[in-house]
Amino acid sequence: MVKVSMIILAVLLAFLASHGILVLVAPAMVLEGDFQAMTGKSYQGVLEPDAVRVSLVHIRHMEVNGITATIAVFFILFAGFRKEQKWAWWAMLIVGSVALGFGTVLNLIIGNIFDFTIFLVGLVVYMVALFLPIKRFFAARAANPHSAAG
Repeated sequence: MVKVSMIILAVLLAFLASHGILVLVAPAMVLEGDFQAMTGKSYQGVLEPDAVRVSLVHIRHMEVNGITATIAVFFILFAGFRKEQKWAWWAMLIVGSVALGFGTVLNLIIGNIFDFTIFLVGLVVYMVALFLPIKRFFAARAANPHSAAG
């Protein structure tokens, strides 16, 4: 199950990295989607050009952080998760819950149903993949931890 989980997680992380790169290149799509969700209007013609420039810089900044986190999770996935190390499972749980959970809740609150759906599907797939091999990570070890190590 760990291999199946790793494949699902790797594909999802590749998708998230691709999305992050797309938003880094074209941040106006996020600004437009969120602005329309919150105001019912397009940001174009409503926001001053300087406000748009600042908003786009902040969106790019957030995406750089998101891409960096995705790269870190790839390392966790291949360095610790594949070796069934508990720390890696917990790290994956925390990072995925925070990143995908926040995106899900935020988009629900602001009414961006398209992005909410994407984040929700990503969160569900991530959690299913993470919990598939949970017995491998938290199974009771056969050896007695108090016995002498040969």
